[in-house]
Amino acid sequence: MIRSVLALAALSVLAACSSNGAGPVVTAIKDVILPSKSEDVPVISARSTLTREKIEAFGLALIRGRIEGEDISNLLTGTAVNGEYVTYVSSFRQNITMLGSLVTGTRGMGGDLLSVRSDHNDPVAHATPTDAWPETLTRDYRFPGIGPTGTTVSVSCALTHAADTTVIIVEVNYDVTPFTERCKADGVAFTNTYLAQPDTGQIWQSSQWVGDKIGYVNIDVLEPYSVE
Repeated sequence: MIRSVLALAALSVLAACSSNGAGPVVTAIKDVILPSKSEDVPVISARSTLTREKIEAFGLALIRGRIEGEDISNLLTGTAVNGEYVTYVSSFRQNITMLGSLVTGTRGMGGDLLSVRSDHNDPVAHATPTDAWPETLTRDYRFPGIGPTGTTVSVSCALTHAADTTVIIVEVNYDVTPFTERCKADGVAFTNTYLAQPDTGQIWQSSQWVGDKIGYVNIDVLEPYSVE
C-alpha cells in the first residue's frame, strides 16, 4: 500500500534498523547489486527488527538512508510536503528532501546540499517508464558558500542501462532496470545509480551524490509517497 505523508510519530520504534533485505546500488562498472551486508550492519536500537509487516503497520511514507562508507542505516519518514517536494526526517532530525526520487537537499549531515535544479524531463525527479528515459540531462547542485546564493555546481550527465534484474527490499521482490548516470563538470565527476521499475519508472533503490563532503547517500524506498 502506498502511504501519504503523516506527522512524525513513533519513528523511534523502527529507527536505525539494520539494512535487512537489500544492499546498496553499485556503480555502473559492475552493473550488479552487491550482496546484502545486513548480517554485518550493527543496529543502534535492538528493540525492533525491520520487517514488511512492521512497515505496513507503521502507515507512513518511508525511506531508508545510509551515507556510503558508514555501517548504520536510518529510517526517515515523510513529514512535510512543499509542492512536489517531500522532506523525510529521521529520529535524529536528519533531513532528506526529494523531488520524486531525486535527492534535492539534506540537513543535519554536515556539508549539506541546499538544492538541485533538474531538467523537466529528468526521469529521476519525474517518474518515467524506463524505455522513455533520456540519454543525457543536466543538473545544478547548490551548496553553502560565500554570499547568499552559495556555490553552484552545474553538471552534464549521461545515462546508460543494463539488463533487467530483481532486487529484494525488506521481503518484497521488485523487477527493475539498473541505470548508471555519469555526471561531470569542471573539477567534478561522480556516478549515480538507480534501480527503476520499467513500467512506472518508480526508483526503488539508488545511490546519489550529494556533494564532496558527504559523498553518496544510498536510499531504499520502503513506502513511496502518494497524495492518495
